[in-house]
Amino acid sequence: MKNPFSFSGVVQGAAFCNRTKEINDLKRYIENSQNILLYSHRRFGKTTLINKVFSEVRNVTPIYIDLYGTTRVEDFITALFKGISAAETKIEKLMKLVKEKISCLTVNFSIDLHTGAPVAVPVFAAVDKTPAVEEVFQLLAALSQKRKAVVAFDEFQEISKYAKDVFERQLRKRIQWHERIAYIFSGSQKHLLSEMFSDSKRAFYKLAASYPLKKIETRHYLVWIQGLYQADGRRINPTAVENVVARCENHPMYVQEFFYYLWDDPAFGQGEFPTKVLMERIDRVACDIIQRRETEFINIWESLTLNQRKTLRLIVATAGQSIFSADNLSKAGLKSPSQVTKAVEVLVKREVIAKNAVYALQDPIFRRWIQEMPGLPV
Repeated sequence: MKNPFSFSGVVQGAAFCNRTKEINDLKRYIENSQNILLYSHRRFGKTTLINKVFSEVRNVTPIYIDLYGTTRVEDFITALFKGISAAETKIEKLMKLVKEKISCLTVNFSIDLHTGAPVAVPVFAAVDKTPAVEEVFQLLAALSQKRKAVVAFDEFQEISKYAKDVFERQLRKRIQWHERIAYIFSGSQKHLLSEMFSDSKRAFYKLAASYPLKKIETRHYLVWIQGLYQADGRRINPTAVENVVARCENHPMYVQEFFYYLWDDPAFGQGEFPTKVLMERIDRVACDIIQRRETEFINIWESLTLNQRKTLRLIVATAGQSIFSADNLSKAGLKSPSQVTKAVEVLVKREVIAKNAVYALQDPIFRRWIQEMPGLPV
């Protein structure tokens, strides 16, 4: 059996772990054409979940729109055309539909040489793009008339970076009338999404049901991983599984990465190795993962100001507890709570830390890297 674990892209097949409740919840929303705000930290599996749900919905046309990296309205429209092209597999039908609904844009058609799928690419002139947005949403509405549709905007917070207030109002004006389309607004920048959907002054206020994507519980990881080893005729020590999941703080990407490297280790799945040996092998993989990401972590660290570095080390040292106390501030080399407040604001916006009950690093391996580098220069 080939290595079933995957950590570098959208997870499919045997590498997909659980999410049964989330899948059923999202399918019910979609079946009833309800809008969803799906958010979580980065690499928690939002895109993977959307892909899984799209593969299971019936009598619904799924349209996936990737907005990551878009910076302007033209990019948004281009991404919409790309998603619509992927949903309509026959170029004749796609061309007919586009020509019926799109009059203010020139659209070029071609066939993707790798997939054989049709591709529609808009050509923009130096004019107002509002009519184009209007017509593309009319195109989506037309698609939903024969069969209901679900449109997933991945990394939806990107639209806040271009023509924020005006463009958001334009979108809401169109989306709120689409009774046969469920919209999934997905993203990882919680502070931006919260502002967009929770601020009564913003256009998307209360437009979607909030659905935070939580960590996968340890018990689900245990059943899934043991099942993969059993399918390969092996058994794995449950204590070892629980240890890895705890080290990763239940982070889906890192759990996948750990077991990707452990899969071919003879100590795992044979049954005769003592727990101490297994833990030594896990320690080795942990060190390897940290070393592979060290350049990435150094780049993050060096991009921070002195007070931001001190604040990060404070959060790591205290596990986010009492970070404004005089004693903890003194130990961290910080002079006042205001220095921490300013640093925290930036670190949250940069998605380095997040706050639930307390402030904590979003990346558990980055946190461990900071812990294991006592001589790290500030």
